[in-house]
Amino acid sequence: MSKKNDEILVLDDEAAYAEMLCGLLREEGFGATMLTNSAEAIAWLGEHPCALVLADYSMPDVNGAEFLRRVRENHPDLPVIILSGQMNTRDLVSVANQDVNMVLEKPIERKTLVENVLRFVQPRVPHASPPRQPSPAAAKASPSLPKEKSMPFPAENLRCSCASEAAREFLQDLWDAFNATGGATLALPLGGELELIVSDIERWFGLEAPALRLSPTMMKIDGRSLAETRVLAIFDARYAMNDLSDKIASLRKEMPKGQHLLILQRSDNAKPVCDLPLVQLPPFSSRMADIASYSRTIIEKIGVGNVLSQEAARLILNYPWPGNYYELMGVLRRAILSSEVETIDAKVLSAAIAFGHGAAQNNASGTTMETYLAARQAKWFENHDCVDMASAAKAAKLPARAFDPSLPVSLQPLLFGDLVSK
Repeated sequence: MSKKNDEILVLDDEAAYAEMLCGLLREEGFGATMLTNSAEAIAWLGEHPCALVLADYSMPDVNGAEFLRRVRENHPDLPVIILSGQMNTRDLVSVANQDVNMVLEKPIERKTLVENVLRFVQPRVPHASPPRQPSPAAAKASPSLPKEKSMPFPAENLRCSCASEAAREFLQDLWDAFNATGGATLALPLGGELELIVSDIERWFGLEAPALRLSPTMMKIDGRSLAETRVLAIFDARYAMNDLSDKIASLRKEMPKGQHLLILQRSDNAKPVCDLPLVQLPPFSSRMADIASYSRTIIEKIGVGNVLSQEAARLILNYPWPGNYYELMGVLRRAILSSEVETIDAKVLSAAIAFGHGAAQNNASGTTMETYLAARQAKWFENHDCVDMASAAKAAKLPARAFDPSLPVSLQPLLFGDLVSK
C-alpha cells in the first residue's frame, strides 16, 4: 500500500456495495480500501495513513454517529462522508454533532460522488479510466463498430437508470451499435426494462412514438408500413423457433434510409442478427445501484411519502430479482398498496415478493433468499406434477444427475436460476 496520505477508506457492511464504490473510485484514479466492520475500520485507521473515510450510516454493530465519535477520538481532523439511504432529522443532528464533513444520499451517482471526494483528496492517477471500448460481445458481433473512443451516449433525461457501471456500459454499447449500423440485436432478460430502453432510443434519434412492433407473422400495424413511419421498428424474435436472419435481411432491404431497427432476443440463446451488433442487457443481480435508483423512482411516483425501512432496503438490494425491472415495479406497487403506514418494512415487502410468484412463507421478514427461492422451486415442481426424480428431470430439462437422489423433489437444492423465474 502506498505510504502517501491519499488512501480512501470505504466502510459498508454490504460487501457488494463497498466493493462497487471502491471499484468506481479506483477507476477514477483514487486509492481505495474497503472494510465491512466498524471495529476493523477503527483499527485500520490506527495503522494506515488515510485522506478520507466514506462510511455507511446504518451498520449492524454501530450507526454512523457512533462510528464517527470513535473516529474523532484519535483522528479529529480526518474528513468523513456519511452515506445513507434513509436518515431522519435526529440522525442528521447526531452526525452533525460529531463534526461530520458531509452527508450524501444513497444511491449516489458517480459524478456526484467524484465531485465531493475531490473536495478532500486528489486522485493518484489523473484521468485513470481507459478509453471506452465496445463490449466483447458487441465487438465480435460487428467489426464495423469503431475501435477508438466513441462519443458518450446522451445521458440527459434518461428513463433507464445509469447508476451502475454495467448499465452505463450497456447504454454505451447500444448507442455505439445504433450509430454504426442503424440498429442492434438486444438480448433481453425476462422482465427487462424494454419500454424504458425504447423511450431512450426514440429520444436519442428524434424518432416519433410509439414504436412500430413487428413479429415474424406481422409486418404492418394499423395499416402502416415501415416506409410510412419515422418510428423505431422493433422486431420481436424472442419466441421464434426458427432462424429469422433471411426474413430480417429482406425486411431491412425494404426499410427506408435512416430507419432504425431493434431485434429482440432472449438472453439465454441470443446471437447477432444480420449485421446488427448484439447488445446484452445485464440482469438486475449485477446492477445493485440500478435497483436502488429504480426503487426510489418507483416509490416517488406511486407512493408519495412512502419510505423503505433499512431491513426492506437490504432485502431489495440482496434479492436476485429473476423478473428484473418489471418484477421490482410490481413488488413495490403491491407493497405500497398493502402497507398501512408510510414506512414499508421487510415483512410487507417480502410478502409482496411472494405474492407475485405464488410461493411464500408466513414468517416473511425472516425469509432468506435461499429459503425463498427453494419455496418457489418447490412450487414450480408441484405445478408441473413432479412426483419423482424422473418427472422432475424431464420437466426441468436437466439430467438426473443434477438432482440429489437422497432428497425428495420438494427438498432438492436450487438447480438453476431460470427455473425459479418460470
